[in-house]
Amino acid sequence: MPQPALPARMMGALFAVAFLAGCAKGGSDPADIIGNLAARGAFGGSPPAAAQAATPSETNVICPSVEVKDGSAAYRVYAGAQTSENVRYQYSLGDIARECRVAGGQVLIKVGVEGKVLLGPAGQPSNFNVPVFVGVRAEAGEKMLVSKVYNAAVTIPAGQTQGSFAIVSDELAVPFTQENANDDYTVFVGFEGPGKAPVQRTARARRQRH
Repeated sequence: MPQPALPARMMGALFAVAFLAGCAKGGSDPADIIGNLAARGAFGGSPPAAAQAATPSETNVICPSVEVKDGSAAYRVYAGAQTSENVRYQYSLGDIARECRVAGGQVLIKVGVEGKVLLGPAGQPSNFNVPVFVGVRAEAGEKMLVSKVYNAAVTIPAGQTQGSFAIVSDELAVPFTQENANDDYTVFVGFEGPGKAPVQRTARARRQRH
């Protein structure tokens, strides 16, 4: 027998709980979850960079840290007024990982991003195209050197309230200057969409240099 539909107020509360759970996962330190994505083949089946033997033509490198663009950890679409009962759907970030190698005088950075699409009380199962931004910014001058938006396809079938996605970026190339590339660059990820803010100066970017 079909179950009766939940009241909009209750659906809104459940959606808020699901949203907070998704965002909490996205707050993990990317360095702690690289192994998880790599073990699941997110980087094309290659073992983590630390486990690979360096060849004479390669140089060891410390990967840049990963940060989420301001205001881009989640993206909501409403049906009317911006209230919890009117949320149609929301994108939220999950695990983020990166790996690096050096070749031809460049640091090549590959980034893996996982996330979810959550239906709100006003949403319906459908196909979604999730725009995920990945870019590398130089700390000197805070200039975005390379970036790309990847479109992740997510299908939420009838009877379901959420779907997941995972994308792995191309190798984003930036100049190699030293083994500690973390001092030179920061990797940024986030959702693209109308009104999304540009990459802002962050606490990490304001750190003192030695």
